[in-house]
Amino acid sequence: MQPVDPLQMNNLLVELQTGQVAFLSGLLAGFSLTVAANVLQLDMSRKMPRICFVLLMLSTLLFLIALYIDVRLTIELAGNKQISDAVTARVFQVRQIGTASATLAYVVFVVAVGSLGWLAGIIAGVCSTILAGAALATLIYVWSQVGAIQTLLGG
Repeated sequence: MQPVDPLQMNNLLVELQTGQVAFLSGLLAGFSLTVAANVLQLDMSRKMPRICFVLLMLSTLLFLIALYIDVRLTIELAGNKQISDAVTARVFQVRQIGTASATLAYVVFVVAVGSLGWLAGIIAGVCSTILAGAALATLIYVWSQVGAIQTLLGG
């Protein structure tokens, strides 16, 4: 395994200590599951409710993976004053899986929200799709800007 940049690892540890990814993942996992349970009450013989249900369940499961990884790493690292390079590299690798899961879950969640409008009709479907598209475009822009900030900070 390659050594991890000390600044990157410091940022990762600060993120774990704040618990923000775990908090948001837990919150959105519960919300996705609640909406999925409500979608189940619809006519599941139609295609759109099934698509919405699958997207919401996928989002829930990906958020739960991210939640588990962040909570487990936080517990394992609690109280450690010094972390070896080998442990640092492993934490970084596992955390990348958690971050990727949370990011993908968020994108799937936005797509699922955009598809929910189609359950109410064509006009609502078009509106929800446009709004979800705008939200995804905003997310892509923000991610690129945050990436640029990281590059400027040397990360």
